[in-house]
Amino acid sequence: MKSFIQLILMFIIAIVARIREVYYSRERIKRIQDKKLRSLVKYAFEKSPMYRRLYEGIDLNNFDLKSLPVVNKEYILRHLSDSLTVRGISKDDIILFAHDPDAVGSYFKNKYVLSTTSGTTGIIGYFLIDQWQWIVQKGVEFARLLKHRLSFHYIYKYTVKTKLRWAMIVASEGHYITYLIARLTPKQAFYLSDIRIFSITNPMNRIVEELNEFKPHYVHSYPTFLEVLAYEKLAGRLNIEVDFMSSGSEPFTDRAKEVIKKAFKGVEVVETYGTTEAVCLANQCKFGKLHINEDYVIIEAVDDDNKPVPDGVPSKKVLITNLINKLQPLIRYEIRDSVIIYHNYRCQCGSPFAVIEVQGRSDDTFYLMTKDGHFRAFPPIPFEALFLRIKGLRQYQLIHEEQNHLVVRYVAQDSRDNERIEREIRERFKEFFNNTDVGDNISITIEESGEITRPPTHQKVRQIFSKVKPPPNIV
Repeated sequence: MKSFIQLILMFIIAIVARIREVYYSRERIKRIQDKKLRSLVKYAFEKSPMYRRLYEGIDLNNFDLKSLPVVNKEYILRHLSDSLTVRGISKDDIILFAHDPDAVGSYFKNKYVLSTTSGTTGIIGYFLIDQWQWIVQKGVEFARLLKHRLSFHYIYKYTVKTKLRWAMIVASEGHYITYLIARLTPKQAFYLSDIRIFSITNPMNRIVEELNEFKPHYVHSYPTFLEVLAYEKLAGRLNIEVDFMSSGSEPFTDRAKEVIKKAFKGVEVVETYGTTEAVCLANQCKFGKLHINEDYVIIEAVDDDNKPVPDGVPSKKVLITNLINKLQPLIRYEIRDSVIIYHNYRCQCGSPFAVIEVQGRSDDTFYLMTKDGHFRAFPPIPFEALFLRIKGLRQYQLIHEEQNHLVVRYVAQDSRDNERIEREIRERFKEFFNNTDVGDNISITIEESGEITRPPTHQKVRQIFSKVKPPPNIV
């Protein structure tokens, strides 16, 4: 019964979200945003010991958002239990659950969604949201992602005539947000559509075989992986006709857009912008613009000193305020993404929401030579998932230094673990490539490093990047 109520709530939220996007003025959206912000700040002050200390001396009946202190992942981690608005949850409880492989895909304490992130700083972030707020988040994402598809014709086609088949190709071996979005869905939703999760760490030939059998109408994955699927289709190995594709976690490169358009004739591809900390940041309209979901989130584009940058100017980072999550409020939370915001842009789609462009969030795809002399594309996400499974690894960097020669640089949490970490890295890469047609046609150098810092020209450390140009022909 509870699951059914959650499904109904999700659809109600989706309807409200769609109505706001179509019919509300920008002024009305800003009033909704301001009301939610003030409610969230007061709630955080009253219920969270961390925010009570942070906001001491601030008049919360008359404040400006820019007057509130900034928080980041390191600060939240130091005050993890106190960042929550409920008591009785310890930091040890959270970490123990997060590192239990048998707990992946289940609710923490049977009522909270716990997701983790590991950024280039090497610090794992732990984020919780109440399951009812989770349903609100899913409803918003559903409405804003599928906005062009919520027509009578589309709904009739994929409910009455046939069951919609969704393929979610994501990292599934941890508490990763994209996997949890698919996994922690009201069970009645599976009666309306066939949602299937494919692990991105599986060998490509296995994923292709399973997709050929499933024949999805809709595919969601990372842009670099959708690009690789396009190469598989052009090579004749992937035999599916997809109606709709969506992507997140990375921006599309021009090369990826070109090959996907060539491989999947007539497919609609929609980008999303979200993070583990705030899933519903922005969604793309039919004119290719990413619109900020300003009724559910606030995004501030700022410089290194947290001062706002003008519209049209790339930021050094962003400050996120998630207006949905009241269990673990994230107010002016720092993320090192570079964005450009246009608050007064009037899009052809009619959306009242500001437009955002996301700069430089992608790692590189590696183009490696197979044993028979062809080239195959390898997206970065499986490599990232591989590293995240190695215990005691604080930072890493993977470089395609020369053709089929990889360099791994790493920083251990404890230098006494260096020998084990290097052995495990080598074993995992060997296992990974032995499941592909690259096999042993690859060499790897592993180097223990000091702190891996970001270069001055980049907002983030380049974790997975290539110094080798893509070949003209890829299989």
